[in-house]
Amino acid sequence: MKKNSLETKRSGGERPRRKSLFGKQTLADAGYGPTPPRPARGFAVSLSLVGTYALLLGRTFRLLATAKTDQGDTLRLTHRYTNGSLAFVVIAMSFVGMIMVYQSTEQLTRAIGDAQLVGAAFLKLLVRVLGPTVIGMLVACRVGAGIAAEIGAMSVTDQLDAMRLCAAHPIEVLMVPRLRAGILASLVLVLIGSAAAAFAGRVTSDVLFAMSPATYWNFELLRGADLVQGMIKATVYGITIPIVSGACGLAAQGGARGVGQATTDAVVGSSLAIVILDSLITLICHVVVGQ
Repeated sequence: MKKNSLETKRSGGERPRRKSLFGKQTLADAGYGPTPPRPARGFAVSLSLVGTYALLLGRTFRLLATAKTDQGDTLRLTHRYTNGSLAFVVIAMSFVGMIMVYQSTEQLTRAIGDAQLVGAAFLKLLVRVLGPTVIGMLVACRVGAGIAAEIGAMSVTDQLDAMRLCAAHPIEVLMVPRLRAGILASLVLVLIGSAAAAFAGRVTSDVLFAMSPATYWNFELLRGADLVQGMIKATVYGITIPIVSGACGLAAQGGARGVGQATTDAVVGSSLAIVILDSLITLICHVVVGQ
């Protein structure tokens, strides 16, 4: 008996005996707890994220015309997004225009000795791809991070639950004005940023290569379909950035660390979505229009 008790003490006490399932009401009573679900990985995570964004987009669009929010919120957010990003976008796009024109003109001059179509090709590229996509990624960094941080801070401090208790839907109050403001701000910033890149390219061509204005401002390659494609991309990006950033903010939890993670996810997710959507829209336009 003493020997058995000694062995029990050495082993750290008696081992708990597993309960039998027979004679028990449930699996939990018998000691068989539910198997914890395995975390999703790889393709399942991507599919879940796409489903989350699509669900939030559908709910926001359903309330877009009937939301009982203050119209002043949309105007204030549009002004904040546009005014806050204007200098950032203009400076960045000016350098993009200068670099593109400088590199194109120098390479064509060395290769074939003729740079007559630099302006025409650059303006077409700027309207179709360069302007909307680069500006969209800049707006994702500036506006998307702000949306995710703002909504994420409200989420971790239980302000969203307080809204629900007051019969105010968070999507109607928070997402609808931000979606409207995102579309308007994206269109305005794409127009202004593309104009800044075009004029910066013109200054570069004049100062460094003595290119005449008639040679640079050559619109013979530009078509109406290019303008439509650029506006479609600007509108789609203006929808994508608030939706992705808002979804990341609504899912934030865990205090300041959760808000920081939501902000990072918003910038990365918005930028990746813009690249993917740019390829899809370009492919669809190529199939439909043939350009």
